[in-house]
Amino acid sequence: MPTNIWILCGKQENWNIALKDGIWGLTSKLVGKWKYLKEGDWLIFYANNPIAGIIGLGKMQAKFKQNQPLWPDEISKSEVLYPYRFEFQAEYVLPETQWKNNKIKINLPIGFYSGINLFDDQDLIDEIERKLKKQWNEEYSFKESSIAAPKNTTEDSILKETVDLSHDKVKDMIFEIGKIHHYITDKEYAINSDRLDVVWRKVEKSVPTYAFEVQIGGDIYHALGKLKHAYDIWNSNIYIVIDEKHRNKIEELLAGTFHEITNIIKIINLSQINELYDLQINDVKLRKKLLLP
Repeated sequence: MPTNIWILCGKQENWNIALKDGIWGLTSKLVGKWKYLKEGDWLIFYANNPIAGIIGLGKMQAKFKQNQPLWPDEISKSEVLYPYRFEFQAEYVLPETQWKNNKIKINLPIGFYSGINLFDDQDLIDEIERKLKKQWNEEYSFKESSIAAPKNTTEDSILKETVDLSHDKVKDMIFEIGKIHHYITDKEYAINSDRLDVVWRKVEKSVPTYAFEVQIGGDIYHALGKLKHAYDIWNSNIYIVIDEKHRNKIEELLAGTFHEITNIIKIINLSQINELYDLQINDVKLRKKLLLP
């Protein structure tokens, strides 16, 4: 699918929070646009008056619903006004001290000054690209997607090696990988009357962006049920980490009882999570040795 371009318009105080936490929120009236958002879409950050201009750019990452106040107007009213939220990765943001004098000023179409709007005016897009280079010395082409096309490596991705790891050890690995990537990580995270093995959250007040179940032994049906529930109520990215001997049973359940999440859930085996953990830990050690951030 082609990469879309969206413009996000909001108050200066809301951008202060959004850029710190990497989260934007929409009202229930805009749920249709929220559903249309996809990973990798370009986001243009526009601060309304008194700034009245573009202050940064980003890429859409993951969507979720939330029932906890985050924005100043929500907190003052003790009410969730923007439940449909999504995480973004900032590509470039002006320092706040430069917002007023170095923002990119453009004439937006009528009705664009709140929430989110699909941006498809090619002349205006070209103008923004020119101004990015001239004012910020930054070159971006909104016609190009930064997401690489997936490779057809089905056989390569399903490793058959057996790795002797305990349930708790694998949970610890996933927990540590999340911390390395600056997520708030939790083990045994409550989901109604049950608990997920590990979750990663973007900020303290956020619902889980990533939810993991480790399936070395035990009830596969129950593990898939918890992950499906996490997807249903939070729109979490869901993963099941398995001993390879369980793959056939999991695929059978995903083709039947849990067919709704067949194309959503990601299956990782023990060899893959073990390899990823080793790579991440070695990377951290080497960066510390070289005094790199």
